[in-house]
Amino acid sequence: MTTRLDDPTTADPMVRGIVIVTMAITIVAVLALLRTAAGGGVDHVTVRIDNQAGLAVQVDALDAAGSRVGLGNADPGTLTTFGEIPDIGSRWTLVATYGGQEVHRETLARTELATGNWTITIPAGATAELERAGFQ
Repeated sequence: MTTRLDDPTTADPMVRGIVIVTMAITIVAVLALLRTAAGGGVDHVTVRIDNQAGLAVQVDALDAAGSRVGLGNADPGTLTTFGEIPDIGSRWTLVATYGGQEVHRETLARTELATGNWTITIPAGATAELERAGFQ
């Protein structure tokens, strides 16, 4: 009589591959979670635009290198809140445009913005020339 014994320590190569890939994905996910928990993610701020002008304007933020982050449109005579804006650094330049034409630009240090509750005021006269030209 012959007895055949299989080696119980030998695993199927396909199962071994699945286990290795699963462990690699798990390790990467855990490292990503740890990095985010340790503050390695992007900080976000809430920016408020007090548009006292008579026209709705598009507001963008520029960092020190000139990279642009679009905040959105601010309606005339309102305080518009833009949430989840990436914190672009120690110096911010906020640009308001109407129809692609710049109507207001203001550069502030991050500390000034924070002191002012992250609120920027677009003056009433910023779009006066465009309003006199008939824009609405």
